[in-house]
Amino acid sequence: MAVKSLGYVIIEAHDLSAWRDFACNIVGLMPAQSDREDVALFRMDDRPFRLWVQKGERNAFVAPGWECSTREDFASVLARLEAAGRPVERADVMEARARKVYELARSSDPAGNAMEIFYGRFVDYTPFISPAGVSRFITGDNGDMGLGHVVLTAPNFDEAHTFYKDVLGFGDTDLGRFFLMGGGPDDAGVGFAFLHCNGRHHSLALGQMPENPNGAVHMMLEVAALEDVGRAYDRVLKSKGKVPLSATLGRHVNDKMTSFYMQTPSGFDIEYGWNGLVIDPATWVPTTSMAVSDWGHKWAHEKDD
Repeated sequence: MAVKSLGYVIIEAHDLSAWRDFACNIVGLMPAQSDREDVALFRMDDRPFRLWVQKGERNAFVAPGWECSTREDFASVLARLEAAGRPVERADVMEARARKVYELARSSDPAGNAMEIFYGRFVDYTPFISPAGVSRFITGDNGDMGLGHVVLTAPNFDEAHTFYKDVLGFGDTDLGRFFLMGGGPDDAGVGFAFLHCNGRHHSLALGQMPENPNGAVHMMLEVAALEDVGRAYDRVLKSKGKVPLSATLGRHVNDKMTSFYMQTPSGFDIEYGWNGLVIDPATWVPTTSMAVSDWGHKWAHEKDD
């Protein structure tokens, strides 16, 4: 019994108007009705929301919302969290209703990354229409592949990696080791674990890095056409630095995603991609990638050769 998808994400921001402009006019998400003036909601499919952006003192990624299929799965995950010594806070019915779920709980991983766990799939049957003309976001049949993926840091890498597999039920997809100093004798490399909970290549990745001040390294949103990526790329370039480009267009080695990276108003990045690899979790044999991309993805901090 395990989580089945990345159901939503919780984000904090000083400026909700900046997020509305970014989410709708750059990313192409659809604004959703919110009952609170201090919360902006954004849709990408028939779910009432996939991004919850709340006004606060920080600009940061707050937590992923991991979805369980059934109440039995939800109860099983909470029991394993408690058995692993992790704190479990059960939300009341009004908090769950606000998240548009049946039941909701909060916890954290051994690296201190917050998370929410829930079950109950709400839909409002309002057709998704992108303000920016995005054809479609890829969330799978009935949304079962989730909204995309999130990359978190874990200085205690081995402990956190084991936690997500043993407690939340993730499976290994790719166990990368990336050599940031050229792979010489003094370069131990940086460990990455790419983990799946459905057919998406990974819904979670963990990096063997210090805690990120913005709460996450990045989250990924996948669109249905390469043209959607190209047009979003153009929108970022036309913003003339208002939306910083974090990495140029490129293609990843492990999940085959063609994508670029842009900075959100909350400081973390969004990877905006197309054509990600879909796996069969029952037969997949984990790989070990030694490179990040086979072309492109030049990062803003990298110097020209």
